[in-house]
Amino acid sequence: MQKSTKFSRKRNRALLFLEELCDEDIVNHSLSVSKKAREIADKIRANGYNIDPDFVEIGAILHDIGRAKSHGIDHGIKGSEILRNSEFSEFARVCETHVGAGIDKGEAASLGLPAKDYIPKTLEEKVIAHADNLTEGTNYVPISRTIKRIEDRLGKNHPAARRIKELSDFIEELIKGDQNQRVR
Repeated sequence: MQKSTKFSRKRNRALLFLEELCDEDIVNHSLSVSKKAREIADKIRANGYNIDPDFVEIGAILHDIGRAKSHGIDHGIKGSEILRNSEFSEFARVCETHVGAGIDKGEAASLGLPAKDYIPKTLEEKVIAHADNLTEGTNYVPISRTIKRIEDRLGKNHPAARRIKELSDFIEELIKGDQNQRVR
């Protein structure tokens, strides 16, 4: 019970922090992503995988906090900067890695971002990125719609579209409980 109360307080503080900085549409989107991400994390955990659904839920609430400063591709980096200087610093990488299915070092440099690898590494980061890919505004959409939107914008064979598909396939296997893909 103590963990539940501690989690609830931290979740509420994260939501208040987001509400102080971001417009209502970003808050509502983040809550929708958080709900989907928690649902996915709970299913994966129920299949015996090592994942922290509480971290996922709070991280998803905070994933777009950088939109307080930018609505461009750099909003993940801006969010990371905001969180690194807050009580929520452990969620900073969530902001950096949630865009699409991450951005590799070469793409980052070509986009004018610091040349760094922004690919999600932890299962929690991957679930948040995937839940964001399934959420347009406050509506849930099939992953095929997100992939098509990326392909229409960046080209059919763009690595970003491939990474989103691969991430989706990976998460779906964990939800199904494929015992051959146990995650550390």
